[in-house]
Amino acid sequence: MSTAPRPSDLRHLIQVPNFLGHRPGTVRSVQGTVPSGEPVEFEVTERPWTLLVFLTSACDGCEELWRAFADPESLPFPRDVDAVVVTRGPRFEAPDKVARLAGSGSVVMSDDAWTDYGVHTGPFYVLVDGAAVRVVTEGVAWSLEQIASSVSTARGDA
Repeated sequence: MSTAPRPSDLRHLIQVPNFLGHRPGTVRSVQGTVPSGEPVEFEVTERPWTLLVFLTSACDGCEELWRAFADPESLPFPRDVDAVVVTRGPRFEAPDKVARLAGSGSVVMSDDAWTDYGVHTGPFYVLVDGAAVRVVTEGVAWSLEQIASSVSTARGDA
């Protein structure tokens, strides 16, 4: 009979979703509406880099990210990275609340984008290399600094 220690019980831990490499690398434009209701299409392949940040207005853990992305001039990303907040559509989100949270930042309300990019819940981010037409990194968004570090690593910034 072995007296080796048993591994600790990990059932109480929650797996952090990251689907990179586990789904087709399809990159699609983000189509939806702005909070005022006008249709919008954000074509990610027409930009060098696009950072899609999936947030909800009901997420307590998203408050820091909403504040950061509401002021695009203060974001810690290189100028060739276009940052866009993507919320669920008006069926799930209150457009007035999204508009208040978004400030002067770019926001698209789109259920389809959540499906297209395999996002199950926010906060989540996806970095798209427009020239290569592929997702280069994605993951749960814990903080602005963590996203910035991931973006820098994926781009190979020195």
